[in-house]
Amino acid sequence: MRPLRFVKVWLPLGWFAVCMLVYQSLNPSPPELPEWPSADKLAHFVAYGWIMLWFGFIYRPGRKYLLHGLSLILLGVTLELLQGAVGYRSMEVSDACFNALGVFTGWLLACTKLSSALLWTERLICRER
Repeated sequence: MRPLRFVKVWLPLGWFAVCMLVYQSLNPSPPELPEWPSADKLAHFVAYGWIMLWFGFIYRPGRKYLLHGLSLILLGVTLELLQGAVGYRSMEVSDACFNALGVFTGWLLACTKLSSALLWTERLICRER
């Protein structure tokens, strides 16, 4: 884990994002997306990529972060299966693929200097006090 002062704020925000993802995935009335092609796929990619990157802001690359990524991929597959089972949503294999691609992209971005974003944010917050 990175040496964050406000980890008790950052972690719940990440888990809140996961809960919102589950809610939006199983909600009978999904959010309205723009009317352009592949908007749905982009939404899957961005949501899973952002959540993976968010946890990359908190955890250093390693076993625990890898487990978060694998868990997010498993969550994406499970949610797609549940969407197929509920009857008011549809399951799409391509959605699960874009979920996994988003997770992988978030993981790659977390291996860059961008992963220090919360550390930079905390420095700014503490400097202004």
